[in-house]
Amino acid sequence: MNSIIISIGDELLIGQTVNTNATWMGKELNDIGVEVLEVLTVSDTEKAIEEALEYAGKKASLVLLTGGLGPTKDDITKKVFASYFNAPLVENKEALENVESFFLNYNRPILPINRLQALVPSGCDMLLNKVGTAPGMWMENDKAIFVSMPGVPYEMKYLMTEEVLKRVVEKFELPAIVHHTILVQGIGESYIAKEIADIEDGLPPYLKLAYLPSAGVVKLRLTGRGKNKSLLENEIKKTFEKIISRVSEYVFSELDISLEELVGEVLCDTKKTISTAESCTSGALAARITAVQGASAYFMGSIIAYSNQVKKSQLGVSESDLNNYGAVSEEVVKQMALGVKESMNTDYAISTSGIAGPGGGSEDNPVGTVWIGIATPSGVTAHQFQMGKGRNRIVEKTILAALKLVLVEVKSSFRIIN
Repeated sequence: MNSIIISIGDELLIGQTVNTNATWMGKELNDIGVEVLEVLTVSDTEKAIEEALEYAGKKASLVLLTGGLGPTKDDITKKVFASYFNAPLVENKEALENVESFFLNYNRPILPINRLQALVPSGCDMLLNKVGTAPGMWMENDKAIFVSMPGVPYEMKYLMTEEVLKRVVEKFELPAIVHHTILVQGIGESYIAKEIADIEDGLPPYLKLAYLPSAGVVKLRLTGRGKNKSLLENEIKKTFEKIISRVSEYVFSELDISLEELVGEVLCDTKKTISTAESCTSGALAARITAVQGASAYFMGSIIAYSNQVKKSQLGVSESDLNNYGAVSEEVVKQMALGVKESMNTDYAISTSGIAGPGGGSEDNPVGTVWIGIATPSGVTAHQFQMGKGRNRIVEKTILAALKLVLVEVKSSFRIIN
């Protein structure tokens, strides 16, 4: 069972709206055993929608459309949908009652244009949209099932959850699709591939390994497809045990969650607190930590010491060390970490100082050079990194490296196992 998602709307093509619908739909379809072959994004034109329907109907057994079902003239999906099936639009009584009820609940007059929402292609299964006025439409031919839904996310999600997914599960005998992900930090995907080449080459055809790299982190995802879910889960577990044995020092989680969430969980479990002193990350590290719900239980605060003056006055960094070693140095980040740890009275503290560029580098300290300090209950250490080029990328990699260092420190202190 496979599917193609067609997202309709000029706003998606010009970047005015992010296509979150397709991402959500892909996950939900995968969870029930439906493989998404493609996501097509097309403009609000008859030709584009017709061509997408023709293409998808030949390639997939389930075609899902979102967008273009509003009451205004620029919403033409329903018209094209009806034309594609050579089915005239007819008024659906239940859909009209839903539209009338919607406007009555909001104490607003219903306009003639709003009543047009109740028109659906003859012969379709109308999917009642109880959170909006545009109904969903389920049509079938001898090749595929076509479902058209509104583009408003909460309306689409309602119809998918209450109607579409249930119908697909009832109609088809679906395979099991199992995913498992581990997160790796501190090693590139090409180096991982080299370390596990024989394992990857020996995978059976029903298991697939995917590398999902981002700045500083690589996700390794194993996907299994078959009839027996428990057997797939067992084989994926055994395969990952082999992979982890090769790159264990770089694996920080066997759960598909973020580093900041893991750090938060470990700090909560150990009832420890943390603070940050930031130069090159300019508060972005603190923002990442506090983006996790419940961070107030373990995060006490941050000092953004972008200038040397603030490093001296707020963190107690020695002026002579700044002069002798520079702001981007082992000596300075250690003092920054200790300074904020004392100031915020926390168990742990992270400090960052680096050259994010594009200027400011030297032969000794080129752009991308970063020092990270970690102050713990037992002392302070500093770690040097070369984060490459690109200001935003350097900051992102610094954040991830800092979080990984804290995670390792806390886990080793309390012997916490994933």
